[in-house]
Amino acid sequence: MTRSRNRRRSGLGQSLVEFTLVGIPIIFVLISTFEISRGMWIYHTLAYSVKVGVRYASVHGINCAHVGGNPNDCLITIGQVAQRIQFTGVGLDPAKTSLTFTPGGVTCTLAACAGNATIWPTNDSVVNAVGQPIRIDITTPFNSAIAMLWPGAKPVSFASGTLGASSQDHIQY
Repeated sequence: MTRSRNRRRSGLGQSLVEFTLVGIPIIFVLISTFEISRGMWIYHTLAYSVKVGVRYASVHGINCAHVGGNPNDCLITIGQVAQRIQFTGVGLDPAKTSLTFTPGGVTCTLAACAGNATIWPTNDSVVNAVGQPIRIDITTPFNSAIAMLWPGAKPVSFASGTLGASSQDHIQY
């Protein structure tokens, strides 16, 4: 009876060491999987939201303004496109997400673009003609919590990078 009791006690320390050697890498792989998944989700959100913005601009691109304030007015502004992008870009930080509109070369944060009343594409008959290309580029910072697990990292240090997407279409109408 005492012999089996002694074996169990010596096995407790061994189980703890084995769990430590196997558990820590498994936890790191699990957290890494979540972070990669979160990065993919952010990229997909960027790509989808900018696609919606470009599509909105491509079907409202040509100057077909109607007299009398018709709600089907085809003149659009950077603010209207940015609001579409912000509406579909759930989870993006408007203060840190940057947009670049081409042609025109307007670059602003999503928050600043939402209030921009500049007509886009420009009210030029050559730039704003059927078949002309329009493009929007979008970038946002990606901060990862994995850096907290690396030795030598500051107590609450995050790794960071920038994720971006772009979409291009031609003015349809």
